[in-house]
Amino acid sequence: MDNKLMQKFIEDHNCTFLYLILANEELKRISKLPYQIQKDFDKKLTTIALEHVAAHNIPDYFIPEEDKPEGKMQDIIDE
Repeated sequence: MDNKLMQKFIEDHNCTFLYLILANEELKRISKLPYQIQKDFDKKLTTIALEHVAAHNIPDYFIPEEDKPEGKMQDIIDE
């Protein structure tokens, strides 16, 4: 595990708690991969997740909500 990369990320962004939340979300995503893919990993899943977050190599987990225009109740139900 590249501790220098992770330490630099935490120092630059001053967000240890956010780092751990994102690492946990990344771990959940990696854990859902098929076994055929997971068996080829050379590191533990937690290590891979921490490194992905430190390298900004993660998908967007939190997407802002879209503002929907107000309409009739039936239009909202049909969506």
